[in-house]
This record gives sequence, structure tokens and C-alpha cells, in this order.
Amino acid sequence: MSGTLFGNAIEFLQQIGFFDVVLPFLLVFTIFFAILEKTKIFGTEDKEGLIPKKNLNAMVAFVVAFFVITAKEIVASIQTSLPIVALVLIAVISFLMLVGTFAGSKEEFNFIKMFEGTKGVIAGIFLVVLVLIFFQSFGWLTPFWSYINGIGTQNFILGIFVLAIVGIIFYVVGPSPGKKKEE
Repeated sequence: MSGTLFGNAIEFLQQIGFFDVVLPFLLVFTIFFAILEKTKIFGTEDKEGLIPKKNLNAMVAFVVAFFVITAKEIVASIQTSLPIVALVLIAVISFLMLVGTFAGSKEEFNFIKMFEGTKGVIAGIFLVVLVLIFFQSFGWLTPFWSYINGIGTQNFILGIFVLAIVGIIFYVVGPSPGKKKEE
């Protein structure tokens, strides 16, 4: 990452402990303070019960955040899990964007109806492609590609072609979705 101005800045922030101390502290403080403000566990300052006791909430959140950053295992867990949570969130949003492209211009978007019929097949294909893209970004598909190269690309393409033909035959010969089977 070094060699660029921003890369050097990130390395400097890592060296001074910004990612090990400051960011986990701010994250825990903010989340804890927000929960205390919302729940009003320590009471309120006014008689109507609308204004929480900010000073008390802030002090408790401050202390809890300091306890969290002193536990190296918790900080390591936060640093490991939050990027994965963010990646899952990005994948979900990417999937929704792909599915939303076929939703049409109606103001009422029904997510369940998006998966009916042909649109459901397209959404399923998008989901598989999206999963493959993220697997490839981690290098998890490398053994698969090595296997494909080992058996030959032509055999692989032939297998996909045969599966596609079988799928089309089942689609054409299968029962219509609107008709019920006669008993």
C-alpha cells in the first residue's frame, strides 16, 4: 500500500494505533451511547420523560468503550468481523440493485413478487453470479478453475451445454404454472 500519499497515511495511522484504539473506541462509544439514549435506562431530565440524561449516558458509554479497547481479543474480533459484515451488506445491496433493475417503474415494489415466474429465474441467476463474483474476489474459486483446466475447457462447455438442453426440455415438457394436474 505504500508508495502513495494515501497509502503512507494509512500505514502511519496503523503505526500510531488509530485502527486498534481510536476507531474501536469511537464505534463502541457511539453504539453504546445511542442505545442508552434510546432506552433511557438512567432516567430523564424532564418531567415528561423526553430528554434522556446525556451526561450520565455519555460517561457510562465512555467507560464501557475504554474497557472494550483494553481487551485485545474484543478489538481483534471487531477488526475481523466488521469487514465481513460490511462485505455481506454490500453483497445484499448489490443483489437488490440487480433484482431491482427488472422491477419496472412502479412505485410499489413487492420484493416477494419479484421472484415469481421468469423474473425469479433471472434473480436466481443473479444471485449465483453475485456469489461467484465474491468467491472469486477471495480466491476461493481457484481450485475450481484449476479443475476445469485439468479436464479441459471443451468438456466443461459440453457439460454446461448438455445441462442447458436438459433444463430447456424440462421447462417445455413440464406442467404449466397456471394449470393444475388432472387426477
